Amino acid sequence: MDYLHRISPDQHIILKLPSGNWKIVELKPHTSISLGKFGAFQVDDIIGYPLGTRFEIYYEGVSPPDDKNKNRTPIGKVKVMEDEEAGAAADSEIEGTPQELLNINSSANNKDLINIGNEIQAMTSEQIEELKRQSLSGEQIVAKIIESHGGFHKKTLQSQEKYLIRKKRKFAKFFTAEYLSASFLLQWLLEKGDTQRVLDMSEETVAMLLNVANIRSDGHYLCMDETGGLLVYFLLERMFGGDNSSTAKGTIVVLHENEHANLDLLKFSNYSEKFINQHVKTLSLLEFFEPPKAADIDANFRPIPKEEARQLKAGKKNAYHRRLKWYYNQHQIVQLSTQIQYDALIVASTLQLSKLVPLLADHVHGSRPVVCYSQFKETLLELTHTLYSDLRFLAPSILETRMRPYQSVRGKLHPEMTMRGGGGYLMWCHRVIPAPEPPAHEIPQKEDKNEPEEKRQKVQ
Repeated sequence: MDYLHRISPDQHIILKLPSGNWKIVELKPHTSISLGKFGAFQVDDIIGYPLGTRFEIYYEGVSPPDDKNKNRTPIGKVKVMEDEEAGAAADSEIEGTPQELLNINSSANNKDLINIGNEIQAMTSEQIEELKRQSLSGEQIVAKIIESHGGFHKKTLQSQEKYLIRKKRKFAKFFTAEYLSASFLLQWLLEKGDTQRVLDMSEETVAMLLNVANIRSDGHYLCMDETGGLLVYFLLERMFGGDNSSTAKGTIVVLHENEHANLDLLKFSNYSEKFINQHVKTLSLLEFFEPPKAADIDANFRPIPKEEARQLKAGKKNAYHRRLKWYYNQHQIVQLSTQIQYDALIVASTLQLSKLVPLLADHVHGSRPVVCYSQFKETLLELTHTLYSDLRFLAPSILETRMRPYQSVRGKLHPEMTMRGGGGYLMWCHRVIPAPEPPAHEIPQKEDKNEPEEKRQKVQ
């Protein structure tokens, strides 16, 4: 299956619901997925369709739940929804008017509307719940609500459209299956309010980070990621484009301060475990700054020929393979910490960057970028003051991104009244290799104008 373009089994995808919320699901074959009030469906019914397809859940021919399971969401069938805007434009003489409003009168203004609260709606909440228990489609429920509304025809067309959108978000039973990219994963975390987990990082800030860090498919990057693996996911997408079969040789070395690296969010990616282990290496800061010596490793263990290893007894064979794994891991630590000059340093950490970054930069190749992210500008100001006095860093600069969201209504375009604040800050500079100081006898000496002319002539 093509994970990038087709809905595939055992894949993580993100579902966009009518309410505008997102839901991450894993597509386990022969199971069902419940979307709460929006319905439930069988996973097998959507396998094979292109990603980005919108499905509608319907219950035609499905028996309603019995009294014992009346509170359980019934499992319906799914069908692919056609383009609603194209259908409305084809059937409507008024361009852009929803189909549901074509045969309903509207008013030029709202002056005839009388605010009498819930009394204007003849259908009670109990009756609406009964319609939901009968497994009616969202369109049928919305149509009955509009029909029982006493003042709907007195609303303007724009007010009717807003009312229709609100009710569809509440009662519609459709969803859109999208590829779970790192960008969607970040949006989902922000929507659920998990901003501290991603250090208040915004999508536009990550985009700028990837650009100024010059992330390429065959690059070797040194990274500190305290966002649970989200930043590493962004790097993998930029390097390999979601392709598990990529032949690019790029690697990401992730440094961490704990016993194990926290890359939990990579479980939502569609990269295989083998692919991640091949391109993502993890080291603790202690191992990176104080690696073992190759001579000591070879002195403690020597691999034996494969033929001899096969002849070992079961217990000794297991112990040998554990020691062999340790042997290769130790040599890998030596290689990653002492033998590689990295193409960029990317840091998203709460550690004191003014002490950490100069130490890590020793392992970065000349004319390569150093990019640090922080929630707080003051942290990066302290870092830039440190780097300004270090000749190994060229032009440290602090960057901030702001993107104003806009909403569009037919004939209007204006910014939204509220927007998410923050998004973090970036410090960007280049690691350079200063030219060595020339020998003392090659430094030209300045003439002293106050010195007698005779002495100056002797010196010349």
